[in-house]
Parts: sequence; structure tokens; C-alpha cells
Amino acid sequence: MPYRYAHLYVLGIIPLSIIAFWDSFFSRIPEARAAVHLHSWSATLWVVLLAAQNWAIHHRRSALHARLGRLSFAVFPVFLASFFLVIQSEAKTILRGDPFRTVFGPGIAVLTLIAAAAIGYLYYAGLKNRDTVPLHARYMVAIPFLFTESILGRIFNDYMPGLTVNSLEDMRRIYWAIHLSQLLALAFAVLLYRQNRTVGQPFLVVGVVLVLQSIGLEVCDDLAWWRQVYLASADLPFSVILATGTLVGVLIVSQGWSAGKRDRNVRAHFM
Repeated sequence: MPYRYAHLYVLGIIPLSIIAFWDSFFSRIPEARAAVHLHSWSATLWVVLLAAQNWAIHHRRSALHARLGRLSFAVFPVFLASFFLVIQSEAKTILRGDPFRTVFGPGIAVLTLIAAAAIGYLYYAGLKNRDTVPLHARYMVAIPFLFTESILGRIFNDYMPGLTVNSLEDMRRIYWAIHLSQLLALAFAVLLYRQNRTVGQPFLVVGVVLVLQSIGLEVCDDLAWWRQVYLASADLPFSVILATGTLVGVLIVSQGWSAGKRDRNVRAHFM
């Protein structure tokens, strides 16, 4: 099993997230919107599950690893749905007159949609390849790469000289912080891919996604039709988005698990 200490790096996401989201969430938890609560806590649970699974399999706790994997079947659909709820929640803040999100909201929404689609694919592929340990592990470990922008970008904007945001005139620094975060994640993904190209395709997928996110951020924030579609999402009922996103997540779980069974049967047939 590769990446014996991956759980330590994955758990490192939690303190970094607290730093990144202290002002916007952790310091004002009672005031946070329902969508933000759902996204924050489902993402935290997802990270803990991923780290615990890695720890379990490297300490020969295969049964625990399997149980945690099945628990992720319930967590993943809600986690995925929360991405769409956050997009809608941000659109609502624009309609309320938030000057910052009015500028960068549509671009961030595209970036978030790409992340949600990529996470869905990586999780599906991880389930499908669960009997091929090197691939399974890499698909799962690749998922946190899609958290880089939201965590490091905020930390850069809060603490890095030259990237801090204090007024609307500094808005462009948000984009540069995101691009820098994506570049760092891309460099790490390429490094892991080059270590073993035979089974390194999950990191290749992540690399392509990171590039697409940066392109989408730059291109889509100025598209009038996309801004209209994005703002129209604010009128959709919370329950509809939650139910639809959860259903998509359930289908990904079901299809990934079924695909893994089919691959297992095919291998058994030819043995």
C-alpha cells in the first residue's frame, strides 16, 4: 500500500482550514449559513474518514478500513451536494449587494463546479479500482488536491505580503492567490505522477483539473450569460439543490461500486 504516512498530511488540512476560514466561519459559527455549515462539517468528516482509512490499512486493520469505506458511502453524497449549495449561497450574497462577491463570485462558482465534478470522478474511479491497490490509493489521495485553492488561497490573501486584500482595489490579488495555490498543487501532483507513471494517472487527472480551474476562473467571471445563470441559481429551493446533489452522489457511489464488481468478475472469468 503506497503513502504510508498520507494520513498525517491529510489531517494537516484541518488546522490549515481553521486558519483559512477563521474569520469567515470558525469565529462566527452561529451566524454561518446552512449551506456553509453543511459544506464545512461534511468536508471535515470526509477528511477524517480519508485519513482514518489510510491509517487503518497501514496498520493492518483491513476490516476497519472496509467499514470506514462503507461509511463514506453516506458521507460522500452530502459532501458533494454541499458544493452546489455553497455556489447558490454565494449567489444569494451577490443579490444582497456583497461588493466583493459581485466581482469574483461567478468565476469562483465555475472553479467550484469543476472541483465537484473532479471529486466525483476521482471517488468513482477509486471505488471502481478498489481491488487494484496502487490505483485505489492514488485516486483517494488525489481528492484533497482539490481543496488547495479554497484553503491556501485564503491564507495567502490573509497573510502573504503582496497578496493581502484590504479593499476592492485589491480584488485582483484573490485571483493571484488562487493561481499560486493551484500552481503549488500542480507541482506536487506532477511530482507524484513522475514517481510512478504506470499508476500515476490520478495525479495526471488532478493536474489537468487544476489547470482547467484556473482557466475557468479567468474566462468565466466576465461572461454575461454565465453570470445570469449563476445568479438565477439563487432562486432555486435549498431542498431541491440538496436532494439533486445528494442523488448525484448516490449514483456515483452506486456506479463506482458496481463497476468494481464487474471488473472483479471479468478478472475471475479469465483466471
